[in-house]
Amino acid sequence: MTDDTSRVPKLRFPGFAGAWEQRKLGGVTDILTGFPFQSQKFSNVGTPLIRGANVKRGYLDLSVNNTVYWGNVHGLERYFLSENDIVIQMDGALIGKSYACIRKENLPSLLVQRVARLRSKGTFPAFIYQSIQRGFLVYIKRKKTETAVPHLSSFDIHNFRITIPSLSEQQRIGIFFGQLDDLITLHRRKLSHLRQLKKGLLQKMFPKSGEDRPEVRFPGFVDAWEQRKLTDISEKVTEKNSDNEFSETLTNSAEYGIISQRDFFDKDISNEKNLNTYYVVRDGDFVYNPRISNFAPVGPIKRNTLGRTGVMSPLYYIFRAHNVDGMYLEKYFSSTKWHRFMELNGDTGARADRFAIKDKDFVQMPIPLPNLEEQSKIARFLENVDNLIALHQRKLSHLQQQKKALLQQMFV
Repeated sequence: MTDDTSRVPKLRFPGFAGAWEQRKLGGVTDILTGFPFQSQKFSNVGTPLIRGANVKRGYLDLSVNNTVYWGNVHGLERYFLSENDIVIQMDGALIGKSYACIRKENLPSLLVQRVARLRSKGTFPAFIYQSIQRGFLVYIKRKKTETAVPHLSSFDIHNFRITIPSLSEQQRIGIFFGQLDDLITLHRRKLSHLRQLKKGLLQKMFPKSGEDRPEVRFPGFVDAWEQRKLTDISEKVTEKNSDNEFSETLTNSAEYGIISQRDFFDKDISNEKNLNTYYVVRDGDFVYNPRISNFAPVGPIKRNTLGRTGVMSPLYYIFRAHNVDGMYLEKYFSSTKWHRFMELNGDTGARADRFAIKDKDFVQMPIPLPNLEEQSKIARFLENVDNLIALHQRKLSHLQQQKKALLQQMFV
């Protein structure tokens, strides 16, 4: 028999007491899975479909590039979603981790296969939504180990056990977390807006191919920009760590830049015995990583801004710039302006996960350069934008961690 104290949350609003009641999710919600669709019948107009691809962790992605529509909805009336319905992804690596609550702005929309809809029965929808986030993931992890292909059935969802308090306490908790979610959404939108702003600025603050002036420029600068080759403003770093003077191995992450290998992988990947064959990367040096990813389709070029010296594998191309503002060059490589050169000069025999380009071709990359004063202006401005993005990212992460902690304490 379960001890009542195990069904009492650690943190509670004043005025509420007593143990919560354990129920099956299928007993407090109406569960429905979507209709089987055929991709060839997708349309550019009609009613938006809520597919697994649209369901993210805590929100719906109904962006233009991620949304498809269904034209003829006759006979599909039961699959129309309503406000406060909860949708959960049922297939793939993100089953159960991806969930969202339907808002007015998401309607009208249709539920399709491989997505489940939960509709509250005699319970407060916002509480059910938050409770799923609290306990569903542990349940999902167990279910995923039981089948070769990750899948969540209606039966699985129905039998998930949920612990609920009185309706009035559900309302207090649901409203509180709803307000916290709204704050998280606000910061997520601000962050997305800033990233889009930066993306646009990177396109406009450097000249287009074949032009010698950018579209957006600071007042007082009118001169044409020069175009120099990378070999003119840099030299390849060939200094080996021959005496094992440096022990910290660095890595070049497309998302995080130059960071310690231990921080990135949570362990050391390099072999200490071979560090004497690694190249020395000093503060301010640039590193090209040929590994391609969604973040870096031709591989990233990042600058060591750690303020210390480390070593890197010979697989990387390391170079040291001169007669140029280092931060300006760093911001230029965070744009996509140089990607076309790489695509035109890269080797077709590249591995699937690596971009191949010969050193002699790489150093011929054209670099657009204004005078040093304008370089500095551009660099500092874009650095301020990056700092603002980092600030909002920290705020968002803090709110998400705060919510995670509160879910642990305010639910059973």
